[in-house]
Amino acid sequence: MLSSLLSNFSPFKSKAANSSSKKANHLPPQETLEHAITEIQGTLLQKFTLFHNATARPIDLLIFLPHYGLYLGEHLTWKKSDLKGATVEQPTQNSKKSPTTQLESTQKLLHQKLEDVLSFDSTPIERFFWLGNLTEEEFDLLDSSFHKLLPKRRLLFSDDTVQNIQDKLIALGTYHDHPYSKLKVVGSIQAHTLLLPTTAEPFGAFLSAAQSDFLHATPQKGSPLILGGVYAGGKSTVLLRKIAQTLLENKTATMMIITPTRLNGEILRQNLVALGEFASVTFDFSRIHFVHPNTLYGAIDPNEVPTNLTHIVCDDIQLLDITDFIHKMVQSKGIITILSGSILSENTTPYILKHPYRDPEIQTEPPSDTTKTLYILMFRLRDHLAHLSSTPILIIVPNSTTLQTYKNALDEYFHLECRIVDDAFSLQYKNLDSITLSTPEFISALSVSHAYLINLDPNNDLYPLALSRASESVTIISEEN
Repeated sequence: MLSSLLSNFSPFKSKAANSSSKKANHLPPQETLEHAITEIQGTLLQKFTLFHNATARPIDLLIFLPHYGLYLGEHLTWKKSDLKGATVEQPTQNSKKSPTTQLESTQKLLHQKLEDVLSFDSTPIERFFWLGNLTEEEFDLLDSSFHKLLPKRRLLFSDDTVQNIQDKLIALGTYHDHPYSKLKVVGSIQAHTLLLPTTAEPFGAFLSAAQSDFLHATPQKGSPLILGGVYAGGKSTVLLRKIAQTLLENKTATMMIITPTRLNGEILRQNLVALGEFASVTFDFSRIHFVHPNTLYGAIDPNEVPTNLTHIVCDDIQLLDITDFIHKMVQSKGIITILSGSILSENTTPYILKHPYRDPEIQTEPPSDTTKTLYILMFRLRDHLAHLSSTPILIIVPNSTTLQTYKNALDEYFHLECRIVDDAFSLQYKNLDSITLSTPEFISALSVSHAYLINLDPNNDLYPLALSRASESVTIISEEN
């Protein structure tokens, strides 16, 4: 930092203050800066941490302007009284002093982050300094060594107006007719919070406002932070990003992630690995412990609890009978708890996702009196497989008896070996690439292109979970009207 080079304090050589009046400014410096950026459709990130591989680099100020690119800023908190009689030394190649600023290395890190996420990037980055406690007149009265070190055209002062700030930033950059994409640039910088790319969104997508609120919420000890919401609201998606954010920001966090099934835990782990690769960040998996009950709604073995545990995370809490276990851990060890699913108790901090972030097309097929659901399913599957033979298909039936009946019929008719997802299903031995059958209890964390819901009761608590498994389309076949 520049302040590390202040030296040679001697009687301050006073200079006559010029008689020019201060710029008109009716807002505090902080609000003036924010307003100046917002007014020209820019994005301001303050006290932002850039995560790249194993590096966590704090950045005071980062500004994105669509037609100019990025502006990397350092906030210098100098006050007039601190700088009386001070000088500052220019760094030299042979100097053993600390660098005056991290801006140069941070700029290189920003370029590398953008390059790693986007593969190709040409976003320009300009540097500036914000002197939020120093006016332009006060800066002019400083020793000339400050003026040589800090080009005035790159300085924002506490008495700058909105227009002054905008003019300075625009003068630093070069206007581009085709605006840079906020999603590509800002999204890549904080890529671990993005929704991963899809065919429709090749560069990913920002979280919704409600999802982002949960991501940045601070969980308190003794008050579980819980995420609920509508089907396909993205609960597991944003929960995963909350896990990633916590691991990146808190280097001492040790997590126990409790999932209803082994498959759920394996999918969360795979998705966390994929998120890290996409965002070019490194997660310390030695601090993550995936745990699931021996049976659905079973208890957690106390011997599986790490001694240095700081966080408990649960996905689909409605499938876990662990309320007493969580209460004991919170009360006895002060564990921070982050949950996804139905509201656990009154002593929670709830966040509710009210709108689906993906809206699969829903088709209904009510069979006639003489046609059973199995035959309707076979007819639809035959057409489906003829056009999309490689698409993963999930068939959800109400109970295990129906499950085996449907599997036998489908295997014989299509000459396939359908998979059954149950308590013992593991990706270590099987895959989900073809037709998969399951009951609603075991589909936590699953996501497929198309799902068939067969004779499920819409009033069942697990019906919304079943409906949310498909990302593109759902066919509901039911003998009920």
